[in-house]
Amino acid sequence: MADFSVGRISRRGFGRLFSAYGRDSRMDFWIFVALVFGPLIVLQFAMQIVLAFPSMDVLAANAPGDAEASRAMFESQMKGMVSAAYASIGIFLIGALLLLSATARRLHDRARAGWWALILPFGLFATGLGQARRTAEAAERLPALMEKMERQPGNPASMIDWVAQANASTHGPDWPAIVGGLLLAWLAIELARAGTDGPNRFGPAPE
Repeated sequence: MADFSVGRISRRGFGRLFSAYGRDSRMDFWIFVALVFGPLIVLQFAMQIVLAFPSMDVLAANAPGDAEASRAMFESQMKGMVSAAYASIGIFLIGALLLLSATARRLHDRARAGWWALILPFGLFATGLGQARRTAEAAERLPALMEKMERQPGNPASMIDWVAQANASTHGPDWPAIVGGLLLAWLAIELARAGTDGPNRFGPAPE
């Protein structure tokens, strides 16, 4: 019976970070993905909380009923979210690089060339950069929208319209992010499919 222990998969995965030779089974690969990205997602979440939390000066100045202070605190939080969005790109690129060889081996199990694994860092970078840019654009537009909301308090439908305005892109479609997202979707489907039966041109079937 195959050994699917987390310890074995961890030792094998981290021990072969720089070796793309051979094949990895579907089970081994996805458990290793969880081992790599699980801690990184926790780190990203903690980083977002820290960066988006207003500074003590902003908190001290936020008196109840002070619209200007509330706006300053909200803008501070948005700036923190923008910083977190850009920092998240680096975090997920680290994960992509740690998984690069394992992804190549999983593709070998699908009888595909390992260089398709390069989609992983490219796709994560393109989609992450697109998200960070959209967050930055929204942060730039929000102060003006907040002033408009204060001058013209509206109904819930107006609130939805203002949210849409804050998140609307002024530069048209983000094609690198779109292409990167589509490539990531294809790669995820390919990595989730069963490997070829028996030996293939990349070696024997994984144990």
